[in-house]
Amino acid sequence: MSEPSKKRCIVLLPSGPHFERLFQEVLEIAIRKTGLVPSRLYWNASAPTPIHIFVDEIEQAEALVADISEHTEEIWLAVGCAVALGKPLCLISSAMEVNVPLGILYLPHISYPVDALPSDYIELQQKIYAQLSAIMPHANTAQPEPHLHAPPSPPTPASLSFEDLASYEVMAMTILDLKASNTGLSPRDLGLEMRACNAAPLTSHAMNALKRRRFIETKPVQVTEGNELHLSENLFITRAGEDWLIRHGKRATTQRTAVRARARFVSTR
Repeated sequence: MSEPSKKRCIVLLPSGPHFERLFQEVLEIAIRKTGLVPSRLYWNASAPTPIHIFVDEIEQAEALVADISEHTEEIWLAVGCAVALGKPLCLISSAMEVNVPLGILYLPHISYPVDALPSDYIELQQKIYAQLSAIMPHANTAQPEPHLHAPPSPPTPASLSFEDLASYEVMAMTILDLKASNTGLSPRDLGLEMRACNAAPLTSHAMNALKRRRFIETKPVQVTEGNELHLSENLFITRAGEDWLIRHGKRATTQRTAVRARARFVSTR
């Protein structure tokens, strides 16, 4: 298969020789190991790419890797586009403190030292590969050719829809089942709960995967913080998600039934 026809992973980096070395020695190798083709996306301030082309490039890619060490506007634009489009996302940073915009505060990032040693680059490469592998379960990694006389049978819809959940997807859905109120659960709160289970880097990937399976959904909810009222896109388990939890013995039926009974009682008063 030729390079142009392979699935691409967009890479956005600040300018400078340090980041060129980072791409050549770390990112390109880690991305190719997943079966994706790394594709640099550049932004020239003197002759900027039309915004629709910039967005189209991200929309057509399978995933996006971005270094947010320097707060460049085009990188935050790309990250926002990837989040809005539901694209798998891997963020890295060498900054001691990353001032992430509030709307994507729940997204995890991989840290690496500013003055990285070769061993640091090897560790970073392994972490990026691990995260991309987790969020791209069907990436085109090297696989043995099937025998022509006995092609493998396609998976059944049941196995795709109900049985093939990753452990972190089950964890996220279980947390939603236990912690969500009548107004759902915010992505930030889900991220904090996942962090308590040492799975914070997989929060956004679990959300995207469960949305694709239609096991969870987002709804706008009015949230009060102090004297301010704002909208939050909170997470809710769908009927299909509840059915999956019940079928696999993961449903906290007693607790959820009690909560909903109280909610119905309050709503009728």
